[in-house]
Amino acid sequence: MWAAVAHGHGEGSGEDKGTVHAVLDPLPPELSELRVQLRRTLAPQLLVANPTGKSLVVEDETGRPFLRIGPDHAEGDLGAAAFHRTNALMAPGAIPAEASEDPRWAVVEATPNWGWFDLRLRTDSVDVPDQVVDSGKTASIGTWSLPVQFGDTVSMISGHFEYRPDANGMIQANVADLGALQGKAMVRAMPGSSRPGLFLSYYGDSPLTLMGEQDEPFLRFSQQGVEANRNSPTWATVAPAGAPSYVGNDNGSEVLWARISGGSSYGWIEPRTSYSGRVENPSQPGLVKRWQIPIQIGDSRSQIQGKSEWFPIEPEADKGH
Repeated sequence: MWAAVAHGHGEGSGEDKGTVHAVLDPLPPELSELRVQLRRTLAPQLLVANPTGKSLVVEDETGRPFLRIGPDHAEGDLGAAAFHRTNALMAPGAIPAEASEDPRWAVVEATPNWGWFDLRLRTDSVDVPDQVVDSGKTASIGTWSLPVQFGDTVSMISGHFEYRPDANGMIQANVADLGALQGKAMVRAMPGSSRPGLFLSYYGDSPLTLMGEQDEPFLRFSQQGVEANRNSPTWATVAPAGAPSYVGNDNGSEVLWARISGGSSYGWIEPRTSYSGRVENPSQPGLVKRWQIPIQIGDSRSQIQGKSEWFPIEPEADKGH
């Protein structure tokens, strides 16, 4: 079992009594054919799948296109600073916004799907007014928007920033079903961390591959040890310091394995077990999320399933201390 006490770090302020989250608003009708998700890993990440026959063009803050998603694949402008600034978790100033060069479009994903950490969704610099904090209530405190062109139609993917006061409690993650791993592995949620993780010890004969958030090969367990796919976007978000870093590739299909453990066990940060949404009734325990991690053993597919639950903590003052 993994348990972490929920607390307010403010994503940039150690004294705020809550946190700020980027929230995706409903898509406008002209973009309804797209599949768009906003996920929170170590930073807000937009995931777009374009199953249509039209191209979706995403523009940076200056109006320069830097992503083209669809109809057959995803392309990035390698000459645009925005492409590199949004392609990995980094300090916003690591690549200056004015570092753009002449356009150099290249295929970055063989399918019409892409995920990126757009800096316009970052919450680090969002100010929370004192009166909002003092109210102790959820409040909208600003907006964000990304200009896009879908086919011949100019539109916008947009949302808002939401302040959420701290709820006094903790999230507990539990592994509920090992699927085809039953009898071949021990899997548990890692305790004692404010960032949810999993620990897996494998003793099966055939190689085990865990798939990432985009269903890409992520981690591989075998009798030779544990390996990470350096081209996995999921590895890009969870690779610990000192481990083989994320590389990425032009077509999104090449797998680049690198050994990260010589044994049969490994623990890692697993964002799919986390929950950053709103707890509707923080005074009562309840299920907040069900999650699953696809796996492949040899040629057979299965999944690890689990759930995350909220448990309130009674304030010290209410205990008569």
